[in-house]
Amino acid sequence: MTVQPAFCPEEVKHLEFLQAVIARHANTSFLVKSWAMTVSGAFIAVATRGPSWKTAAVAVGLAAGFWLLDSFYLRQERRFRTLYERVADRGTPQVPPFTMDAEQYGGPVPWRAVALSRTMLLSYGVLVALDTMTVLFLA
Repeated sequence: MTVQPAFCPEEVKHLEFLQAVIARHANTSFLVKSWAMTVSGAFIAVATRGPSWKTAAVAVGLAAGFWLLDSFYLRQERRFRTLYERVADRGTPQVPPFTMDAEQYGGPVPWRAVALSRTMLLSYGVLVALDTMTVLFLA
């Protein structure tokens, strides 16, 4: 069994940079989900006073907007994870030092696959359904 040589300090720093970007995207995705829940709760509170189709349309539109925004950050996070794996794997073609170009050197991450992933459907699909049902049943 052969032992791979240790990473040089520049490679370690590059991996640290990528790890920080991945952490920021994950944190932003979490914040988007929390804001979506907060805004959804506010619209349900507004709907109890005087529900209408307009309130339902705005609530669903905002939930869809948060869904797309969260999908963007999750897609970026997955791209940077792929770039991280390529930098860490020495068997793949060389990635330029300190590159942060996840679009070119990271793998392809389809937008639809991210937006319709199981976690996104459970988070936002349920949120949209609850918003719609609450506003419409209160009307």
